[in-house]
Amino acid sequence: MYAALAYVIYNLISAGIKGGNILRDRMIVMLILITFNVVFWACFEQAGSSLTLFADRNVNRVIFGYEIGAGTTQFFNPAFIMIFGSIFSLMWVKLSKIGKNPNIPMKFGLGILQLGLGYLVVFLGSQFAHEYLVPLWTLVFLYLLHTTGELFLSPIGLSMITKLAPKEMTGTMMGAWFLSFAFANWFAAILAKATGATAEAGAEVLSKSESLTVYLDVYTTMGLITVGIGLFLVLISKPLNKLMHGVE
Repeated sequence: MYAALAYVIYNLISAGIKGGNILRDRMIVMLILITFNVVFWACFEQAGSSLTLFADRNVNRVIFGYEIGAGTTQFFNPAFIMIFGSIFSLMWVKLSKIGKNPNIPMKFGLGILQLGLGYLVVFLGSQFAHEYLVPLWTLVFLYLLHTTGELFLSPIGLSMITKLAPKEMTGTMMGAWFLSFAFANWFAAILAKATGATAEAGAEVLSKSESLTVYLDVYTTMGLITVGIGLFLVLISKPLNKLMHGVE
C-alpha cells in the first residue's frame, strides 16, 4: 500500500505541475480531501467491528421483553440510508436553486463533524447506563449521525473526483480515491484493537465495567478529535473551494 501510495502521489503531483496552475490547485485539493476521507472512514468502519462488540458487551438490547442480537444493530445504518438518501438528494437540489448549497470541502467538514458527534453520543449514553449497559438509543443516535455524515461525504466525494480530474486521469484519480479506503480500513483495524476485550492474548475477558470504561475512553477521544478535524475543515473550506476553480 505504501508503494502504491508513493506512486499515486508522484503521478498526481507531476500531472499537477505539468498541467498548469488550475490543475495543480485542483490536485492539491484532491490530495487534501482524500486524506480527510481516510479519517472519516477509519472511524466510520468501526461499525462492523468494535461497535458491534460494544453492542454485544455494553448495550441494553432488550426491546419489549425481547433481546435483539448484537449484529442486528447493524440494521440502523442501512435503514437510515433508505430513509434519508432521497431526502438529501432533494435537499442539495433545493439548496442549489437558492444558492445555499455548501461547497464540497464544507460538506466534507460537516460530514466528519457529524461522525465525531456520533461517538460523543456514547459518552451521553453512559450517563444513563444501568449495570454497565447503556440504553439502545445510544446506538440509534450514533448511527443516525454517522449516516447523515456519510450522506454529506460519500456521494459528494465520488462526484468530486470525476469533476476535478482531467479526462485522461479520471481512472487514476478513482484509483487514488479507493486507495484511501484501503488505508482507512487499515487504520480502522488499529482503532478497533484499542477497544479489545482482552488485555493480552489469552488473558481473561474484561468485565462489563472494564470494557465500558475502555469503550468510553476510546470513543470519546475519537469523537473529540474528529469533531476538531471537522471544524478545522469547515474553517478552511473557503480557501480550498477557491483552489477548485469553479468546480461545485
